[in-house]
Amino acid sequence: MAGRGIVTSETYSEEIKERLQEINKIIDAKAQNPVTLIGVTKGFTHEEVNIASELGIKNFGENYAQELLTKNPLVDPEISWHYIGQLQSNKIRKISHLVDVWHSVTSLKLAREIHKRNDQAQILLQVSLMGPSNSKGFEVEQLPQLISELRDMNIDISGLMTMGVPGDMVATRVVFKELRKLADTFELPECSMGMSDDFEIALESGASMIRVGSAIFGNRRPD
Repeated sequence: MAGRGIVTSETYSEEIKERLQEINKIIDAKAQNPVTLIGVTKGFTHEEVNIASELGIKNFGENYAQELLTKNPLVDPEISWHYIGQLQSNKIRKISHLVDVWHSVTSLKLAREIHKRNDQAQILLQVSLMGPSNSKGFEVEQLPQLISELRDMNIDISGLMTMGVPGDMVATRVVFKELRKLADTFELPECSMGMSDDFEIALESGASMIRVGSAIFGNRRPD
């Protein structure tokens, strides 16, 4: 397997199994809502997706359109793809037939493009609350009018998404709690927040989706 040196598939499968057992224990202990665990597979191969799928993960997140297109023919057709990278209209055109959930939607134009190409897809709006990772998201003040406009166009917004503040778990908790409040205010069921370093805080703050990569798969190969 790419980037792992000499390691057998069986050994790696056992490593993932152990990590998943630990993550599921944490979810059971800390989740405030039913939670979808999304295995983030950026930098990993279809082989690793298939191992994780056999161990029970059925939702996978990709950051790059080309990686998704390369892996999709080689993995379990029953899995659900989430697109979690930054979006452009040309990417949507390429993979709209494959993606079930779009995280990090940052403009009305992108939401329209997704809906036009797959009106069954779930759309999550990225919200800019604090920290550099959310700089492209919507400001909180924009949400009421934006969500109203989208609903008027019969575009179903499933929820909101954000990222924590790198290196600052206190600020990250503030961000996550605020996103949960916003989702509740707009009666949106999905609240996508939390990655390998901060998913426990996200669970405690009311996440309904967590996006976990290295905590499941180990270290990625260098870009």
